[in-house]
Amino acid sequence: MKHSFSLLALTGLITFASSLDASGAQVLVSADFSRPSYTDGALAGQNGWAQYNTQTTLPLTVTNGRVSWPGGATVNNQDAFLPFPAQITQPASGSTVLNFDLFLNVSAPSASNPSYFAALNTTTASTTSGNFASARLVVLAQDAGFVFGARVNGQSGYPFVYGTNVLTIGQDYALRAEINMVAGNANDFINLYVGPDFDNLSLHATAGFGSGSVNDPIFGAILLSQFGSASTAEAGVSIESIGVSVVPEPGTYAMLALSTAGFAAYRNRRRARC
Repeated sequence: MKHSFSLLALTGLITFASSLDASGAQVLVSADFSRPSYTDGALAGQNGWAQYNTQTTLPLTVTNGRVSWPGGATVNNQDAFLPFPAQITQPASGSTVLNFDLFLNVSAPSASNPSYFAALNTTTASTTSGNFASARLVVLAQDAGFVFGARVNGQSGYPFVYGTNVLTIGQDYALRAEINMVAGNANDFINLYVGPDFDNLSLHATAGFGSGSVNDPIFGAILLSQFGSASTAEAGVSIESIGVSVVPEPGTYAMLALSTAGFAAYRNRRRARC
């Protein structure tokens, strides 16, 4: 009976291991538009993506392995979201770290007052009730290129912070928003990393609390946004892949390693008896 219990627990941990990505993080949702599972045409309706809210103009589409839009719009066109299996809430103690990863290039950065092109919504549904876009990502024109920017949520206490390393328009970049959800109010922060790929990232900016009263975010879905207005500039981007994963605490790695070793020893003992 003891062996059966151990086998069940260890099998569960190995199943958990199979859901980890190359960096060891547990994948919540992901989309690689260059894979055969995505076909050219409307994004909404493919692999869990759905239209967010009621805007239907200029629908987001997959074309040649990417989801792209030109930027420059002064109205809100169609947005799309990909829900998590469940919401990620603020930890009661310690911290929870999410990696919000995109592989993309920028065709038209915003000249000023940029609108976010990607974010994480509060709920897992398309309704606007109780929903709020947090972990907002933007691109701002800088010199002959651009910089990425991020903010924890849309409240003034969490302002946009921009990188200082000027990037090249039209070049592919790996962009990682490492979202640190820290127990207690007004202490969450985002480390923004950029590089040619996810194995070669450099810190671009760190966005955190500024001043005033804020509500720390809860996360339930990826949001791709085409919002623009007379005063808010929409950027042009081309996204090949996007995803969110939970980074395990260091103790989880140790437990997994020990449990996997234990499973191997148990299996070898079973073989020796045969």
